[in-house]
Amino acid sequence: MVVVVVVVIIVLVGALVVASFGAVMGYNRLQRSRQAVAEAWAQIDTQLQRRFDLIGSLNEVVSAATRHERLTLVAVTQGRDPSARSETERQLQGQGTQLLASAEAYPLLRTDERFARLHQQLVRTEDDVAASRRYYNGRVRQLNTTRQTFPWSLVATALRVGPAHYFQVELDHASAPRVS
Repeated sequence: MVVVVVVVIIVLVGALVVASFGAVMGYNRLQRSRQAVAEAWAQIDTQLQRRFDLIGSLNEVVSAATRHERLTLVAVTQGRDPSARSETERQLQGQGTQLLASAEAYPLLRTDERFARLHQQLVRTEDDVAASRRYYNGRVRQLNTTRQTFPWSLVATALRVGPAHYFQVELDHASAPRVS
């Protein structure tokens, strides 16, 4: 009888140790995933700020050459999460495309060294933004998958770890001007 009680206690303690170890592993895994999402968002934020600055500089060059009004580049830095930022980014990307399209109408502007340098930097930055978005969305997918798989889902529920949101920008390709 004493042997059975000791075996039951050992089994219960072993199960408790295994469950505790699993909970700690799950917590650590979720925290690493959350940190990766935050890091990826910081990269996007940096690239978007760079693009904002470049479009502002390009706008100054184009405005000086064409005597047009400055484009409104407001609210880019207001949104700090993907859902709030998506609409602003869609608008800014459209403005950048319009700016480059209007610059194409002025041949002298295309020969301007400052404009060419800024244009080249903007193209590189657009590529960097796209890469940063892909990286961020990959980290979001990893976190959300971890949250939804067993046994990590138990830990995520206990810790109230919610889903991360993908960063998506819907562009209206029909209205975007063509740039040659």
